[in-house]
Amino acid sequence: MRLATTTADLDPYSDSLAEVVKLFDGTGFRRLDMNLYRSIYPGSVFLDNRWERWIGEGGEAASACGTCFSQAHAPDGDLHGSGEEFDVFLQATIRSVEACARLGIPHLVTHQQDIGGFPSRDYRRLNLERNRAFFEQLFPAMEKTGVHVLIENSCDTHAPTRGENTRHFPSTAAELLDLAEYIDHPLLQICWDTGHANIQGVDQYRSIVELGDRLTAVHIADNYGDLDSHVAPFQGTTNMDAVMQGLLDSNFGGDFTFESSQILRSGGAWPHFRREWHNGSEEVTRLMDVPLALKQQAVALLYEIGKHILTEYGCFEE
Repeated sequence: MRLATTTADLDPYSDSLAEVVKLFDGTGFRRLDMNLYRSIYPGSVFLDNRWERWIGEGGEAASACGTCFSQAHAPDGDLHGSGEEFDVFLQATIRSVEACARLGIPHLVTHQQDIGGFPSRDYRRLNLERNRAFFEQLFPAMEKTGVHVLIENSCDTHAPTRGENTRHFPSTAAELLDLAEYIDHPLLQICWDTGHANIQGVDQYRSIVELGDRLTAVHIADNYGDLDSHVAPFQGTTNMDAVMQGLLDSNFGGDFTFESSQILRSGGAWPHFRREWHNGSEEVTRLMDVPLALKQQAVALLYEIGKHILTEYGCFEE
């Protein structure tokens, strides 16, 4: 099994995908998950006619550095929205499929969403129908490019209307399989997020084995079972033995891909925000964020953590 990590580890340090790729030099990582999750914002390069050059330069930088993109993450947005904001989100998601095709990235992870509301039989049916309606709009791009779109498990703490319904669909392996079977497209597969699963409190081993050959990618992250902290294994309560044995027993063939960008956390990183401090009337921020050189050392440590985990289970590949 090969190690990979998300470009989100270092993308706060540059707006250029090419420059971000270069920042991974010396960390050990040679396989990257292209993070487009935060690509929708005013002035975003990805939203206008500069996007092809931005992506192309990122691919050229990866090639020059001996690095490749093994998967990607689609933009964040409201699948059940409407109006101009939804149109931008949909087009950005389709564009992310096209960007994967340009760089030879086989898998794009997306978030499906619970519609929110009172849990009933009609609620479950509408959840399936509305999620499928969104993904149907991606089918033409998927079929044209051959890029697989992957849905991933969430957790109940992300429920959109927790006052009415504390559940969040899909947050279990069975719910993921239900949705994948309902969408029913050969290019739609599944990603398992260990951080979300730890919050949900599910059996990681049984869940991974249950997903079987539908499981195409993973997001490896840890937390304390409360919030989606995105810290590294051994920084939280996730049982990595259960994860590893599940991956081996299910014959998982993908990369061991970290989504543990907060191994060192900058001040504004969700969901834990550093307390502010004022010296008199002046806000002091000298130590609010992690300097680049220190973060690169943390990413290098993340590689060593992954190498240790895979080596212990006899499946580490360079």
